[in-house]
Amino acid sequence: MLGAQQNGGAMAQRRVLVTGGEGFVGRQVVAALRGLGAEAFVPARPGIDLLTQEGRGAWIAATRADTLIHAAWVTRHGTYWDAPENLDWLAASLDLLRAFAEAGGRRFVLVGTCAEYDWSRPTRTPWRETRATRPASLYGAAKLATWTAAAAFAAQCGLTAASARLFLPVGRHEAPGRLLPSLIAAVRAGTELRTGPANLTRDAIDVRDAGEAIARLALSDALGPVNIGTGRPITLGELARRVAGASSHLVRLGGRAPRAGEPLWMVADPARLRRATGFSPRFTLDDTIADAWAYWRTVA
Repeated sequence: MLGAQQNGGAMAQRRVLVTGGEGFVGRQVVAALRGLGAEAFVPARPGIDLLTQEGRGAWIAATRADTLIHAAWVTRHGTYWDAPENLDWLAASLDLLRAFAEAGGRRFVLVGTCAEYDWSRPTRTPWRETRATRPASLYGAAKLATWTAAAAFAAQCGLTAASARLFLPVGRHEAPGRLLPSLIAAVRAGTELRTGPANLTRDAIDVRDAGEAIARLALSDALGPVNIGTGRPITLGELARRVAGASSHLVRLGGRAPRAGEPLWMVADPARLRRATGFSPRFTLDDTIADAWAYWRTVA
């Protein structure tokens, strides 16, 4: 049963520490965990910094969690790909895992990224977890290095470990500069929607679904990398037209090149996620767009 484990005939509630639990993805992970019956803790106390050894130790000691979902990382839109802070988070993440293991932790889940995969091999078939890893950015390299070392350490000290390789989460609470909010902002302002290539194809998963998928993965026994996506391709052109609706005349596809090395086609094969957790997405892309519109009307 998700959210609990058998303990001498009684059901014990899972205690889960979620770093980054107030962020775009992390807050949805926390909500999903609580909906599944787990006790979720978020390290957000004033003065506690996960990039310091004292901060990490304080939260491990305070929560006594049996499961750690590590979602915190440098996330500044447009700069995180090459930010030097990726190296800070690599080191901090491994020290956090060591402290967690020393405190008796039993399961570790890293929120990873599709940027860990090899982007240099063109393909139009969904990416499986067996795809080669060859990051094209410091962000992807730091995430992969964290996972590689964490998996080896976990095996050595008896923890179970999984990496939630997240594709393109979209929806409420996104940073304004990200794709979906910027499209919505342009439509609301009546300005042109300037996008990248119309045929740029991605796996856009509602952030609420992403949070539930990660939560279910953490409460499962699955090991190793697991893709977090829908398996449904959507082109940038189609996404822009759906967001624009009756204002589709404002859409101007192209005009912005993809980042260097970025593939035109990047879609997850979510079969392993389904087998391990029973998860399937609840929200369609139209549901996500409608919810994002409603959210931005309340905050803009």
